[in-house]
Amino acid sequence: MGKRKGKVFIPSVYERYLRQSYGDLSSPQRRFALEMANRQPFEGIAHELAEVGPVADDTDINCDVCFTYIVHAERPLSVKLSMVGPYAVVLSSALDGQRGTVLVPARPPTGTPEARVMSVVTAHGFVIVPDEHLEARVPLAVGEGRDEVTLYAALFEPEGEVFWKAAATAPDLSGGSPTGSG
Repeated sequence: MGKRKGKVFIPSVYERYLRQSYGDLSSPQRRFALEMANRQPFEGIAHELAEVGPVADDTDINCDVCFTYIVHAERPLSVKLSMVGPYAVVLSSALDGQRGTVLVPARPPTGTPEARVMSVVTAHGFVIVPDEHLEARVPLAVGEGRDEVTLYAALFEPEGEVFWKAAATAPDLSGGSPTGSG
């Protein structure tokens, strides 16, 4: 089901992709990000997202391990497609700029730009990672003195942390399936 290291838990489905991409999690390599960026495997998805609104490619492999597309819909939507595995998150900025960034739920209201974006992303086989999984800690040594990060950081932004919700403690991932299959 996964491995425990103290309070750190990785369901084996995430662990498999983390190890395939980074190699040794105690000394991770990020060559895979450059290789993926050179291949541009998700270019077709960006064209489909453009049916929702104009799309800007905001991918930065210097600090991210995901392709990031900004969809300019009613409110800007940041679509992050992981280079590590078939995982995605969609973030939304508040129109008034006062509420900050929010994580779009996997099933937003029908007919909304968010729902159309989710439909495109999931039609291409991506799994929308639940927020409680994104906040969990995983053993990935991305820097000196930093031997664990959030799953969000491991899948999308190694030096980043969950920024849409301040959580006092990260939850354990022992419940639920990361693939939504039960």
